Amino acid sequence: MTCYLFVPGGKRRKEDWDQVRAILESQGRQTNAITLSDPEYSSLSNHITEVCNLIDKATLQNVYLIGHSYAGFVITGVANKIPQKIARLIYLDSAIPENGQSLFDVFRTVGIDPGQFGVPGWPPFTERLFFDSAVIRKIPKMYVHCLNSQFLDLTKNIPLLFSKHENDNYWDYTKTGEANWTYCELKADHYCMLNASKELAGIIQEAPPPK
Repeated sequence: MTCYLFVPGGKRRKEDWDQVRAILESQGRQTNAITLSDPEYSSLSNHITEVCNLIDKATLQNVYLIGHSYAGFVITGVANKIPQKIARLIYLDSAIPENGQSLFDVFRTVGIDPGQFGVPGWPPFTERLFFDSAVIRKIPKMYVHCLNSQFLDLTKNIPLLFSKHENDNYWDYTKTGEANWTYCELKADHYCMLNASKELAGIIQEAPPPK
């Protein structure tokens, strides 16, 4: 059975997802969520291990792994470690990491000082993520772009990276040539799981089945 596993970013907690999870579970979906260890005293590698351990302990299979904000890095790292258990990656108003990048690198690439957005130089945000691009490329993915996001200066160009197939549910991601993405827009701010939970739940559950 598909399980929707929600991973919050920064210092956010799993309770952020309660409303979205309640909607999905009322429709017979299996869900789970995690609170990552305090980023001030942890690391990206630790966060990836924490999610892998939860998946293993709960014996989850066919996981739709949803990462909000910074957690886009976490879910990519998890999928690199246990790709056989991941059915889809869903990036929620997050950066889409490239191999060898940190979250701070993403900010710098677009000429933005992370401190401008209150993002501190804690280890998870400065640690670079290394993964096997060939492994990640095979996994179907979705990007949910929040149009009223507080981080719009960072994400505003992401729509330009996608082009839709004619008569197809999938999109091309032009940076890597992948043709197994879905791109969606949501009229909500960065914390859409709190402020647009019904709309977000609808987007997530309508993701097309993996090819």
